[in-house]
Order: sequence, then C-alpha cells, then structure tokens
Amino acid sequence: MNPEMMDRFRRFRYPAVFLLAFGLRAVFLLQWLELPYLGALSSDAWAYDRWALEILDNGLLRHTAFYQSPFYPYFLAGFYKLFGHHPAGVLWLQVAADAGTCLLVMRAGERAFSPRAGLWAGLLCALYRPFIFSAAVPGKETFAVLSAALFALLALRAGESGRGRDYFYCGLAAGWAALLRTNALLLLPALLLWAWQKNPVKHLLKAAALPLLLGAALPVLPATLHNFAAGGGFVPVTYNGGFTFFLGNNPEATGAGTYPSGFSSNPLLEESQPARLAEEALGRPLKPAEVSAFWLRKGLSFIAENPAAWLGQTAAKFFLFWNRYEIPDNYDLQFISANSGTLLGWPLASFALAGCLGAAGLFLCRRKESSGLLLFLFAAYFASLLPFWMTDRYRLPALAFLLPLAGGLLDYAGQALASGDWRRALRPALPASPLLLLCLLPTPLDRRLAEAAGWAQLGAVYAETGDGPKALRAFETAASVDPAALSPELLAAAASYLDRRGDPGTAAVLRAAATEFQPAPPK
Repeated sequence: MNPEMMDRFRRFRYPAVFLLAFGLRAVFLLQWLELPYLGALSSDAWAYDRWALEILDNGLLRHTAFYQSPFYPYFLAGFYKLFGHHPAGVLWLQVAADAGTCLLVMRAGERAFSPRAGLWAGLLCALYRPFIFSAAVPGKETFAVLSAALFALLALRAGESGRGRDYFYCGLAAGWAALLRTNALLLLPALLLWAWQKNPVKHLLKAAALPLLLGAALPVLPATLHNFAAGGGFVPVTYNGGFTFFLGNNPEATGAGTYPSGFSSNPLLEESQPARLAEEALGRPLKPAEVSAFWLRKGLSFIAENPAAWLGQTAAKFFLFWNRYEIPDNYDLQFISANSGTLLGWPLASFALAGCLGAAGLFLCRRKESSGLLLFLFAAYFASLLPFWMTDRYRLPALAFLLPLAGGLLDYAGQALASGDWRRALRPALPASPLLLLCLLPTPLDRRLAEAAGWAQLGAVYAETGDGPKALRAFETAASVDPAALSPELLAAAASYLDRRGDPGTAAVLRAAATEFQPAPPK
C-alpha cells in the first residue's frame, strides 16, 4: 500500500469501524424488534422500566436509598419525558452508544500499542457478539461498557501527560461508571498505583490523586446525598453490595448467579426480601446501610467458618470468568442465538476469541508503559468481580480493557509472522496457556437447565403478550428439556396474564400444570 493510500485509510478508519459496528447492531435490533421479548420485559429490563415510570410519576427522589444503580432508570425517565414511553426508541441510542464504544476501544489500542493494534481492537469490538446483543436489550450494560472504555482512554491520556486536568476528566468518567457499576471505583486505585510505580514522585498526590478523586466525587455525590436524605445512612451509590456479596459467598453458592434456598430472584422481591429477612433476624427496623452490613457479615462469617469451600467457590468464579460460556442472567444469549434465526447466528467474535487473544495480550504488557496501565485496570476490574459472582453482563466491562490487549497481540503476532519468526509469534501464548485452556474448556454448568429456562422465559413472554398456544408449547418444551426450569409461581403468573388477555382455556391448562409442581403437604 503506497503512502497516499495508507494516509487515506488512516483518515477513514474511524468512520469505517463506526459504520460497521452501527450497521451490525442496527440489523440485529430490527430483528430483535420482530421477536416477542420487548412486548413483555423480563428481570432487570422490567425493573428499570418500572423505576423510570415511577420517577415520572413521583418525582426525582426515591422513598429510600438506591438499591440498583441509578443512572439507567434516570436516563430512561428523561427519554420517556421527552419522547413518551417507547422502550424501543432507547435501544437505538444504545446501538449508537455501543458503536461509539468501538471507537474508544480502537483509540485505546492505538495509545497503548500502535495504530494497527487499535484497528484490530476496533474491529473485534464491532464484531463482538455479546456487545451486539446487549445493545438491543433494555439495560445498563451498554453504558457500563462505554463508561469503562472512556475511563481507559482518558486514563491512558492522563498517564502520558501527567496533567491534573486529564486526571480530573478521568475521575469524571470513573464517577459515571460507578453510577452504572459501583465496583468501577476500584479502577481509581489501579490507575494511581500504576502512575506511582511508573514515576514515584512526591507531587503525585497533588498532580494526580486529588484531581482524580475530585472528578470521581462529582457524579457520585448526588447519589450519596440522596441516599443519606432518604434515611439510608452512608450509602455512596447503592446498598445491594452486602446482599450480592452474600449470594456469592454462602454454603449453596456456585460461582454463578444462583440464589440459595428460600431466596427469590423475582424483581418484585429483590430489594424487599433481603431487608425483611435481615430485620427479622435482628428484631428491629434497619436502615439500608444496615441491611447491606448484615448480609456482608453473613458472607464474611461463611468465609471464616468454611475457608476451603470459599476457596473452591473463588476458583469457580475465576474459571467462569475466563470460560467461553456466556452465563445468562436476564436474557440468554446462547438460547436466543440458537432459536431466533437472527444475526447472532453469524460467525461473529465471541469470548472464545476475544478472551484467548486478550489473555495472551496480557503478557505483552510492559509495566511502566501505557500497555501496563491496561493490565492494571483489567486486574482491578477482574479482582472486583471475584468476591461476588460471574454472569455474562458482569464480564462485559472487562472487555473494554481486554480488547485493546487483543489488538496488541494480533499486531505483534502479525509482525512476527510477516518476518517468518513463528517462535516469536507464539511466545505470548506460552505463559497464557492456562488461561487459554480455561477459555476453551466446556462449561461445567448445566446447559440443559439454561436451555429450559430460556424456553420458560419465552413461554412467560408469550403469555404476557396474549399468545396462549405459543406459550403452552414453550412451557411444554421447557418441561421436556428440564422440568426444574418451571415453577408453580411462573405458571400461575402466565395463567393470570392469559385470563386478562381473554384466553381462559389455556390459562386453565397452565393452572392445572402448576398444581403438579406443588410440593406435597407435610404429614
């Protein structure tokens, strides 16, 4: 390629990657809109939509501290205020935002490695199947990834310039990220630790730490003040951390998003049930901060009393993070990909590819150079997940750091292969081989239960949208795959929806089926 063509390519690489990313996401969104899921939102998508409508009806202030991350529901409320209650319209903004994430990831790869590495990173981001899927689903994940990518890029710039102003902007990005995922705050000490080991000068506190922390405090402070004024005690952003910690550290924890016996994952009970159980245990009303502290102590007690079991659970979380399987939480990417006939079935980039390349790219990082900063940020985010549990959506923001590393690896290997040096091309894969193995191994989780849960969720969606025959077929398929995916509550709720939709016949069939799942009365 002559210099003129190379210069033209460099000038157009950003719009080209953006258009590729936007086009793929737009195609899938159009296909997603033809599926029934948006007609009956599930899990967190339903909870955020409901919260946004409550904001419009009752005002900006909540009756108590924030339990879930506040940015997305307030964003939804603003959109609904301007354009009406049209959840599908929000998804087009998410598609554009996710395409913008690809540009941030590409620029981070350029700063950390080279323009070629940045282009590889941008292309991987544009083709990454979980990003394409999450952009079409109502939820905060697209913005969580965007904020992480923005933080990574601004951190690279601040690390190069050393200017307090750049650290301040980086702090603003971290504060925004914390309003989406509170564990993003751990990125701040990771950045400061990298800056200190790179250049341990005395003025680091004034030049970097203070502007960084000030920038982070500005977006977070309104949430903290809201929580205090609502009687929640000191809750910086949300008070679900203690209970989430307990869910990841208890005798029945598996490393994935499983609830122990007696606990419900129903969005209606997600906040109230842990508070009620904590208050019953202590015999008094509790502030939200006290509820979180109660469950944190329960989790810590389990660890202290069962260190071997806790180590096994932590090892399971480590494995599940690196494994190629996308652990479903709200919507099952694998199920929808296999059963919807959409773009998700195309040969796109998966974690099997991105994880392997990113893992090998970790061993290209040089501690005191820009690439080393990506290593520090990834390590901090990864460590922030281990105390809790692993799901597909928890892992997504880590790709903001892994994809630039994957781009660096592809550039490095490409140059080595171009010179005929196979050994040099394979060198990073050797120390990364344990991680590559974890990535490619089959998941130890019960895939049949996940498939059955996908059919059960689809059945509930069909019931809520009034398609009784399809709901019944979906529930029958779920029962044939794994009856454990069905519950009396699910079938009874589906029957109620069909009654209201004017299909009492199918509703009666579902009620009869629900009785079969009822436990036998005690003797």
